Amino acid sequence: MAEASGAKKRTGPRATALVAGLIAGVVAGFIAYLVAGPVGFIVAFIMGAITGSRATLLFSRAGEQT
Repeated sequence: MAEASGAKKRTGPRATALVAGLIAGVVAGFIAYLVAGPVGFIVAFIMGAITGSRATLLFSRAGEQT
């Protein structure tokens, strides 16, 4: 009861971007694994993780400005 209901703790944008990047990397990697095998999984995972995390940071910063 010490905390007001409006003062909820939120995760930082970097933590959210990290989780979103990992999810995007796994999804992209799985699809590439079905097509190209283990090497495709590794390459697509890295590219998906980078793209997903950067896109999440971009959208979170855009939301803060409005």
